[in-house]
Amino acid sequence: MAACSTWTYKGISSSVFKGLQSVGRKQGFSIPNAPSGKFNISVAGLNVGFQYAWDMNSQTLLLQCVNKPMLLGCGTIKSFADKIVTESGGKIA
Repeated sequence: MAACSTWTYKGISSSVFKGLQSVGRKQGFSIPNAPSGKFNISVAGLNVGFQYAWDMNSQTLLLQCVNKPMLLGCGTIKSFADKIVTESGGKIA
């Protein structure tokens, strides 16, 4: 298991954050209703763990994959995260 570097997203207002939580629920994972925390995603039997820190004032979200299978690359994980964030109204920094 390995970790990836931290990814930064901008434009994460309260409504965008709520949208991210909603997308997560639809995909079977739960993002805590808190400005920072951890959550896990399980896809095809692969478990991926994340930690995040959201600054409401600057509307910035820091997201880091902290636990992943060796065969799953950080670039692949980031592309999925980017897609979910942009679909929810956020921007890649």
